[in-house]
Amino acid sequence: MVFTALLFLTLISTSQTQTAPIVMRAAVGETITVGCPQAERYKRNYVIWWCRAISGTRFNHISSIYGQTVRNDYRGTSIADTNGKISVTIRHLEEIDTGTYWCGPEDKHTFSVSDVILLKVFTGTWEPIVSEISGVVGNVATVPCLYTEEEKVYKKFLCKVTSRNKCTIIASSDGAVTNLQNGSVSITINNSQNFTVTLGNINKADEGEYWCGAVRIKNITIVQVKNLTTAEGRSSISNDTSREVLLKIWTIFRWLLFAALAVCSASVTFYEHFAKGPVLQASK
Repeated sequence: MVFTALLFLTLISTSQTQTAPIVMRAAVGETITVGCPQAERYKRNYVIWWCRAISGTRFNHISSIYGQTVRNDYRGTSIADTNGKISVTIRHLEEIDTGTYWCGPEDKHTFSVSDVILLKVFTGTWEPIVSEISGVVGNVATVPCLYTEEEKVYKKFLCKVTSRNKCTIIASSDGAVTNLQNGSVSITINNSQNFTVTLGNINKADEGEYWCGAVRIKNITIVQVKNLTTAEGRSSISNDTSREVLLKIWTIFRWLLFAALAVCSASVTFYEHFAKGPVLQASK
C-alpha cells in the first residue's frame, strides 16, 4: 500500500523532526532494532507507522502500532511498544533492505515524518580502513572526505558514531548542520570528488569515530571512516594580538624614556646654574 506523505522531508531537514537522521549499518543475515523516539509523543492519539521511502514524498507502509494493535505488512519486521518505548525489529536482513526509512504518526491516511533512519546492509565483514585525524581542544578540526563519480549526485554527509552500528548525522550537503558539543559544523563540497567538514571549538567529547557517506533514497554508502583524537593546546596569543601588545609596550616605554631624558636635562641645567655660585666682581 502506497500513500503520499503530507510533509516533504529531505535528508537534513529539522523542521519535521527534532533529531538528526540516524545511519545504521548491519551485515546480511543480522537482526537490528531501531527506535522511534520522536514518534513516541504521538502514540496516545495516533497510529505510529514504520515506512520505507521510495521517493522524496512517497513510501511503502511496513508496520504500524496503536495501543496493543499491531499491523505488519513486510517479512521479518515487527513494531512494538515496550516500557513506553517504540521500537522496530528487522530480522534476517538482506542487501536489498538498504535504504531510507521513516517513522511517525498517521491520521486519516496522512503521514508525518518524525524519525529518519538510513540503513546500510553490507555483505561480508565490516573492516574499513580508518584514517586518523587530530585536533587541538578549543581549535578547529578538519575532516576530509571522498566520493565517487557515481555519488556526485548523492547527498553527502558526515556522522558521529554513537554505538557499534549507529551513527548520528552532524552535517549534510543539503546545507543544514548540527551543533557538535559546544562548537559548530560546516561542510564544503568540492568539484574534485571530495568534500570537507570543519568542526569548530572541538573538545574531548568530540573524539571518536566518524563516517563519511553519501545517500540517495534507495541507496546508502559509507565511503570512509575517520577517527578523531584531540590534544590539549598551549595558551597562546595570536600574531595580531601580539603585535598590538608589543606596540602598546613600546609606546609606554617611549614615553617613559622621554620623561627620563627630560628629568635628566632639567637636573643638568639646575646643577650648572647653582653649582657655580654667585659671580663676584673685584672692587676697585
